[in-house]
Order: sequence, then C-alpha cells, then structure tokens
Amino acid sequence: MIWVVVDTNLFIAGRWNPKSHSNRILDLCIEGRLKPVTTPEIKDENFYILSKVNPPKDYLDKIFKFYQKSLRVRPKKRIGDCEDPSDNRFLEAAVESSAEYIITSDRHLLKLHPYHGIKILKPSAFMREHSLQ
Repeated sequence: MIWVVVDTNLFIAGRWNPKSHSNRILDLCIEGRLKPVTTPEIKDENFYILSKVNPPKDYLDKIFKFYQKSLRVRPKKRIGDCEDPSDNRFLEAAVESSAEYIITSDRHLLKLHPYHGIKILKPSAFMREHSLQ
C-alpha cells in the first residue's frame, strides 16, 4: 500500500475536471489502492476551500468517502521548511505518518522534493511513476 498526503489543490482540480489525474488519485484512495493520510487542519482547509467553489452534492459525498478511508494523524513535530507557512501542514502529516508521497501542484512544496525521503510529485508525475494512467 502506498501512503500519500494529498494537497488541497487536487480536490479543487478534481471538482472541475472529473477526468484529471487529481480526480483519479482521489478515486484510487477511495478504492483502497492508495492510503491517504490527513490531519484535522488539512481536512478543515479542504472543506473550507471547497465551500468557495460550490461543489455538487455527489462530489462532496465523494470527499466524505475519501476521508472515511484516510488515516488521520496529529503531528507532534512542527515544521517550518516551506516558503509558504500554510503548506508546512502537508510536510508535517507526511513526516508523522511516514508517508511515501506528497501529491501536489504547489510550487512551494514541489521545490522541496525530496523531503526527508518523501517524494513530492505533481499528480501526473505520480500517475506515471506508478503506471496508473
């Protein structure tokens, strides 16, 4: 099982493009082929940002399923290595859970690849690396 931390931008991309790599990664998490890791702060951020783009009920139901499949961690160690302080929460979740990947389109996080052995990849690169096209 591949443990992944999924950035908020995948939820937004998936909302607008059902055929996107971002949406497929969310599906793989729900199907149990990937193990998503989250924190209460990441979950709150995702729902806050999603509320701004008015997702349809079926998409919100999908996100609830994603969170039912997720491992929730509470990081003990605070990290300050990212230029954008709000992105440190994804690093903290990955370090706390020993996740193998952070999947993101955020340039601040992508610049840190690899981070303490954690690969930080765009959705398309992740899908290519695992032949999940």
